[in-house]
Amino acid sequence: MSPPPLPPAPDFWSFSLDFYGRPGVVDTCLELQDRHGLDVNLVLYCCWRGDILAQGQIQAAIDLTAPWRTEVVQPLRALRRRLKPGFPPFPDAEALALRKRIADAELEAERLQQQALDALARNEGPISLPSRQAAAANLMLLAAFCQAGDSTGALEQLAGHLD
Repeated sequence: MSPPPLPPAPDFWSFSLDFYGRPGVVDTCLELQDRHGLDVNLVLYCCWRGDILAQGQIQAAIDLTAPWRTEVVQPLRALRRRLKPGFPPFPDAEALALRKRIADAELEAERLQQQALDALARNEGPISLPSRQAAAANLMLLAAFCQAGDSTGALEQLAGHLD
């Protein structure tokens, strides 16, 4: 009798929502983004992929998402952050309501970026369940591509959250 088949890997967005909600993941992801310049969606992608990626696969993911991140996600994030303390002399309540709408647009832009990465991965073949070993290897390769070698500790910490 053969063993039961493994469950299918979750779609990238579902994985990200679950993984990002784990204790410590948010802080580590924001450190990787703000201190080391790494794209959180690419970081999460490296964790989601259960296989060890080749350099060409990482490069393809970077090339696919870089224009969207630069032209859509980052400007929305910058605007959202600028409105966090309000925007005197404009009424705080109205500025914060606008900030909320921008945050919603930023989240939707992130989801669309992840949708594109999900499609890229599935075009390469079946997706394996996430693993700490594959995540660690993928994250180190991403850091090398993005010249974020000083992020090793945070990357290892993030991969550890897959246990």
